[in-house]
Parts: sequence; structure tokens; C-alpha cells
Amino acid sequence: MKGAVLPLLGLVILASCASISREECLQGDWTAIGLRDGAAGERPDMQFERHQRQCAKVDVAPERSAWQRGYDQGLRQFCTPLSGLAEGQRGRINRNLCPAAQAAGFDEGHALGLREHAQRMRVQNLLNEINSLRDRSNVIVGALAADSDTGLRAEWQNNRSEILHLQLELGLERAALRRLEREVAAFRARVGG
Repeated sequence: MKGAVLPLLGLVILASCASISREECLQGDWTAIGLRDGAAGERPDMQFERHQRQCAKVDVAPERSAWQRGYDQGLRQFCTPLSGLAEGQRGRINRNLCPAAQAAGFDEGHALGLREHAQRMRVQNLLNEINSLRDRSNVIVGALAADSDTGLRAEWQNNRSEILHLQLELGLERAALRRLEREVAAFRARVGG
């Protein structure tokens, strides 16, 4: 059974990498496909080339002008301050796709979202470090029950000190995250989200 599952999983992964389905190629609603691609913030040349490769498998050539009309319309939907915020919160890079008229709002949201993402990562990294030290300390406590090794006792005490230091730092980072969350809420209210 395992042998049959792995090839199927591989096919599912490959299918999910396709930019467009066989049916979409044959149907040829290039404006709608472009709209979807623009609204997702896809890079236009790369995405259209993917469509060309996929559709070549069924002898269909995508219609660039219809796709581009849809893409431009979709990109206007993507290039909003709230979309920029969401992209930044996911830690995604700014691909600088937005037209000049919308770029400033998108960029502002993106920068704020990236700051929040980075702050969340700092909090998570501190939590991971504290948990790792606690796990190691628990192992040491178990070992100390069987042996009174002074080296282990010193490591356990250092771990306790480091955990306390990290907990203080974590408190400060969580406070900074709450400030950023309030800033995000104010930004959403200001831009209408």
C-alpha cells in the first residue's frame, strides 16, 4: 500500500504546481485567468510563461492581450493597502508589481505587515529557546537524581538564569507586539478595513 501512495502523492504535488488546468486551457477564458493571476499578485511574465508551457501540452496558445486585460484589473484589486499588509504579515517580499498610483498605499501596508511578522518571529524564537532550555533542564534534573555531578548542577543553574533573562526579554517583545497590533488595527481603520 505504501508503494502506491507515494506515486499518487507525487502526482498531487506536481498537479498543484501547475499554473492552470487542462480544462482552463481548453476553455480559454484568458481575461478571467488573468484577473485571478493579477489578484493573487503573480509576476506577470513568469505566470504567463507557465500558462504557455501548461497549455502547450494540449496544443493551446494563451491569448496574451485578453490575459493582460484581466491581469491589470486583478492587479488593481491586489495593490491595496490591506493586501500589502496581508502580504507583509505572511513574511512575503514586496515584488514591486503595483502601478505608481497604488504603490505607496500597498508599500505602507506591506512595511507594517513585515514589521508585525518580524516581531511575531522574535516572540516565537524566544519561546522556542525557553522551551529548549526547559527541556534540557528537565533532563539534567533527571540525571541529578541519580548523580550529584557538579557540572550538571552548574549547567542547570545557568539554564535557570538564562530562562529568567529570556522571560524578561519575552515580556518586552510581547509588549512590542501588542503595540504593533494596535498600530495594525489603526491602519486597518484608517484605510477602511
